[in-house]
Amino acid sequence: MIFLIPLFLFASVKSEIINFYKKTYPNIIIEKITANPALPKHYKKIKFLLSPKQNSGSIIIDGKYYYITIKAEIPVFVATSIIRQNSPILPYVVKKIVKFRYFYSKPLEKISPNLIASKIISKNSVINESNTKIAPAVLRGERVSVLIKSKNITISSSAKALRDGNIGDIIPIEMNRKIFNAKVTDKGVVTLEN
Repeated sequence: MIFLIPLFLFASVKSEIINFYKKTYPNIIIEKITANPALPKHYKKIKFLLSPKQNSGSIIIDGKYYYITIKAEIPVFVATSIIRQNSPILPYVVKKIVKFRYFYSKPLEKISPNLIASKIISKNSVINESNTKIAPAVLRGERVSVLIKSKNITISSSAKALRDGNIGDIIPIEMNRKIFNAKVTDKGVVTLEN
């Protein structure tokens, strides 16, 4: 007679905790996991009640509550100076390894060249998903080139964008003290059609 024992009976609780955090923070380096009471070596069922943004909280293993705390480090990008809203993030960042703590917003793992600040970022602040955005084709308040198309004629002018916009978006612009809706057709370019 052959007995089949499911593999999950032999799964390590500590490796499950590490995997739980690595799903959110792939680069996290967990140095130590403490628990009260002590964690069992194996389990059948585990449920996480804490958020991966926290370094401590409760889990349920086979119906029993455990309070865990992790000691970990995580690589993050940190601002080397104040970064103004809508300014490029590069080259004003440096990568550092910091102690893992609660992050309001997930730190970025990489910085792309078209990433800009969505608000003012203070010096030594962690660069994250909530204080950055991909630069739109047109930024609110910037001067844009306006192509005015009418039948077989195209006239070029300039205007002020009144809203951020990506290619294909219709945004309001101010030209000659009048407001028009124009389509964003390229970086810094909008089109008005009659």
